[in-house]
Amino acid sequence: MFRALSSRRLAVTAAGIALISMTAACGATANSAVCTEAAWSKPFADFTTAAAASAGDLNKYNDATAKLATDLKALAGTADGEVATALTDLAATFESVKIDPNDPTAAATALGSLTTKAQEASTKLAEACS
Repeated sequence: MFRALSSRRLAVTAAGIALISMTAACGATANSAVCTEAAWSKPFADFTTAAAASAGDLNKYNDATAKLATDLKALAGTADGEVATALTDLAATFESVKIDPNDPTAAATALGSLTTKAQEASTKLAEACS
């Protein structure tokens, strides 16, 4: 049961973040590559692939979220103002994810919390790019 629940939540998290990010449009010149040239797409594509492959192995999922956080921080370093702040917040959201594979109940709760926090941070990024 946990494996199916985990896979479903992983997919929803990744898809929701990607969808919100893909709809962002950017008017600021310094941030145009981040907002309109899909600079964020590779980190999210890599995360989606790694998250899907990690189904049933929460240590691998922890690795995937840590890598996404690192990639988003690097991308924030190329942005300015609110876009940089939003990317940093999104990175912090994923950086804070440390799921204990020995506690499935806590893992399910953490994944639900991650979904909510990631959607909030992605919304801020979309707003910063508009």
